[in-house]
Amino acid sequence: VEAIRRLRPDLVLLDVQMPELAGFEVLKRLAPGEIPAIVFITAFDNFAVGAFDVHALDYLVKPFDDARFAEAIGRAKTAIRGTTGEQAWLTRIAVKTAGRIALVRVDEIDWIEAADYCVKLHLPDRVHVVRESLQALEGRLDPSRFFRLHRSAIVNLDRVAELQPSFKGEHNVVLRDGSRLKLSRGRRRALESRLARTQ
Repeated sequence: VEAIRRLRPDLVLLDVQMPELAGFEVLKRLAPGEIPAIVFITAFDNFAVGAFDVHALDYLVKPFDDARFAEAIGRAKTAIRGTTGEQAWLTRIAVKTAGRIALVRVDEIDWIEAADYCVKLHLPDRVHVVRESLQALEGRLDPSRFFRLHRSAIVNLDRVAELQPSFKGEHNVVLRDGSRLKLSRGRRRALESRLARTQ
């Protein structure tokens, strides 16, 4: 309680059951204006209703994997941006390479591919692997510039050259470098609309 009042954090990951003061008791001690965004983390699933009664953004039941954690954090970041009125979309992504950390500008990215609990950033001359889920990264990218083609790929709209019919109503997205990416059938109209707005 003292740390929240002193530090004024945007987000707190809060356990439900703790010694001396439980998670819900922490929130009761704070004034409404002092309560940050909350993600509850607990080993018990029977507190979920109570968590959402106090407007928690998410409720993680231990044990959880990296993808589920990244999803919760991505959702929290999106919610926090919305409440502050900021549109602080990601402009650079930090990637570890050859023992150093490089900053990749998002406008250099052609497309992004899901790879287990990581993503592959496809640039014109190289590919970087970043330990973040595709869903979490999508929540930090400007939706006017990036589009989710299907569950495993996001494309930079500026790199799209054309849509080509494929098989039984399906389409491929052809990038300027000739790369071909599959487009989910239900996403075609949304993509066409988005491309029309970016021209």
